[in-house]
Amino acid sequence: MNLNKKSSARLYAVTAVACAAWLVQSLMEANADGSLTNWATIVFSLCLLVVIGWTSYNAITGWNAKDDDEDGDEGSGNAGNAKK
Repeated sequence: MNLNKKSSARLYAVTAVACAAWLVQSLMEANADGSLTNWATIVFSLCLLVVIGWTSYNAITGWNAKDDDEDGDEGSGNAGNAKK
């Protein structure tokens, strides 16, 4: 299944929003039970921040990109087979 750039950007955006909600929920729980400064919580939060940053970056760049790859078979050499 090939996704065009806009669809990929939407998927990245949904992933970024879901991870941001997960980070907020995780930090609220860690604050409630007193483990906010625990190393595991800090490492997990940093990992989620990296994922949120990467997926947000890809969502923004994909959203602003042109949609020239709607049909994946154009330009791949498959048109030459029809001439045989």
